[in-house]
Amino acid sequence: MRNSSLILLFFLLISCNHTNYHKYSGVELSNYGEPTNPLILISIDGFRWDYFDKVDTPNFDRLIANGSKADGLKTVYPSKTFPNHISIVTGNYPSNHGIISNYFYDPDTTKFGKRPFYIGAGSTAAQDGRWINAEPVWVTVEKQAKRAMIMFWPMSDAEIMGIRPSEYYVYNEESNNKERMDQILSWLDYNGNARPSFLASYFSSVDHNGHDHGPNATQTIEAIAEADQAIGHLIDGLEARNILDEVNIIIVSDHGMTETPSSKYINIAEYLNLDDVVIVGRGPFMEIRPKNDNVDEIYQSLIGIEHTQVFKKGETPKDFHYGDNNRIEPILLLADEHWSLVTPGYSSSFGSHGYDPNYRSMNGIFVAHGPVFKSGFSGPEIRNVHLYEMMCSIMNVIPANNDGSLEISKVFLND
Repeated sequence: MRNSSLILLFFLLISCNHTNYHKYSGVELSNYGEPTNPLILISIDGFRWDYFDKVDTPNFDRLIANGSKADGLKTVYPSKTFPNHISIVTGNYPSNHGIISNYFYDPDTTKFGKRPFYIGAGSTAAQDGRWINAEPVWVTVEKQAKRAMIMFWPMSDAEIMGIRPSEYYVYNEESNNKERMDQILSWLDYNGNARPSFLASYFSSVDHNGHDHGPNATQTIEAIAEADQAIGHLIDGLEARNILDEVNIIIVSDHGMTETPSSKYINIAEYLNLDDVVIVGRGPFMEIRPKNDNVDEIYQSLIGIEHTQVFKKGETPKDFHYGDNNRIEPILLLADEHWSLVTPGYSSSFGSHGYDPNYRSMNGIFVAHGPVFKSGFSGPEIRNVHLYEMMCSIMNVIPANNDGSLEISKVFLND
């Protein structure tokens, strides 16, 4: 079994573009024993809380029947990919961990110049750990003499606080979801102190189809089914190794998705002279920086636009926890659900996210299975900042400072 698995790993590394695979040797692990109950964290980008109802998902159903499921995983604001992925693994709100959106600027020009933070395969910004101001769970694990191995999680390919996962991949979209699960399984075949305590991976196809076609489209439903098949592939591999009941699995998503029809566009150029401002972001929200420091004047011009709310920095709703970071622009214009803020020549997608997290459509998923989780348990909606404390407790590591609470998340854990 072990030899055949090593052969599989060799060919997998070739098929997944070996130039994107890295092995890190920083923390001394000579006294580290083999973990008996590793934790696997998987994110399915854009998997809305009710997507289980759109198509048969027998593999998810199996995990849920024998594990725990939340009524929804509530996002932090903004309900975008990178802020929420980093909140999940740090337990911090974006104002505290620093990744305030998928695209933003830092006013400290001595640190980043005028280069924005941006996402996507090949993003040098997303591989620069200086953007993060909080400790991800894989750093917590590595600092405490355990191993973390990750095949794609936002910013897991960055050096953060001088530390990287023991093994990781630079993000690319060449490998399919089953291949990603094969890599997780291959890492679980490691023996002794080479075996990881924490493993993670990420699927993007559900989100892509939700944007391109809408959350109710055939293509999105097919992507949901394909994600379920990939989870089934993982389950089959764990069963073949006789370890399905030994590992702990957490499956999450970063946000949901809602319809954004072209009939619900708001052209901001009808209300502002775009030469007078810097616009950061489009679609569900825009952050606005007046070029002449005339914040009050620009703010007044945006009040009363139908299907929007406008806030000055520091005046957003309290439950957004969004306002203290110097990367946040002076004005936030937030669209109502289904509406898109655009500039001339810009067209929105058929589906989007980034809205007020209190919209049910923005909720993601939380599914968990394994020896530490309750079986057949349906639990309440939970906010994603509370998962970091849970994961640290499961792996018996001391968490870094964070905004979450184990008291809230332990409802899913066995007593």
